[in-house]
Amino acid sequence: MDPMPTAEVDAWKETLAQAVAGAGALQRARAGTAAVDAKGAADITTDVDRACEALVVALIRARHPTHEVLGEEGTQGDARARFLWIVDPLDGTKNYAHGYGRSCVSLALAVEGQVVLGAVFNARADELFWAERGQGARLNGAPIRVSAVAALDQAMVASALTYSGRSADRAQLERLARVLGAAQAVRSDGCAALDLCDVAAGRFEAYFERGLHAWDTAAGALIVQEAGGRVSGTSGAAHDLFGFDTVASNGLVHAALLPLLVP
Repeated sequence: MDPMPTAEVDAWKETLAQAVAGAGALQRARAGTAAVDAKGAADITTDVDRACEALVVALIRARHPTHEVLGEEGTQGDARARFLWIVDPLDGTKNYAHGYGRSCVSLALAVEGQVVLGAVFNARADELFWAERGQGARLNGAPIRVSAVAALDQAMVASALTYSGRSADRAQLERLARVLGAAQAVRSDGCAALDLCDVAAGRFEAYFERGLHAWDTAAGALIVQEAGGRVSGTSGAAHDLFGFDTVASNGLVHAALLPLLVP
């Protein structure tokens, strides 16, 4: 990818900031009033998810009419587009609907298939994670860095409790059991984007999950990488933006964690 003009990059960053701030404000304003709809056997969406996506998409299309947008709530952007914004308007929907404070808006911009900007905003905690490729990662403007813990038995690892229909995903339960036996602690809080950001901020040493989509990981993966961490698939191969499995870590515990994540 050729270097982009500074003025153009500044315009993208302004759009990113306005979009996540707007969605965050909407999430604050609608807290406790969301109308919940079933989205699958064990999944939900809300009118707040849809309203946040509409807000973000409208802003991007007004400011960058030639750009594509891909969103969890149905916005169908062309993944092959030169400029592609990827939005999860409300990650942690179940948490939000229950008043549990682990939810956020996640937004990233990919240029020619490479994520160059990403932001994750937890409005309830007033925490804005931000990264620009090659420029490091920040939390509320202050630089952040992954942890220096090098041993898996001293690491806190995040993941998810996943489902197959209405039943627990047995393979994931087995992965969690293996990791629980090797790590210092395992946490599951139901918000992939924030789990990735907490790896970047040194709060977790690692995070893994299967069944994810680009909107779950695009921003958070960049934030981890720019904070000095490593992001891959569960095989250890380079992370695929449009793949379905993600392992993120401080880099130091990555090799020890991967063998525990076999199917």
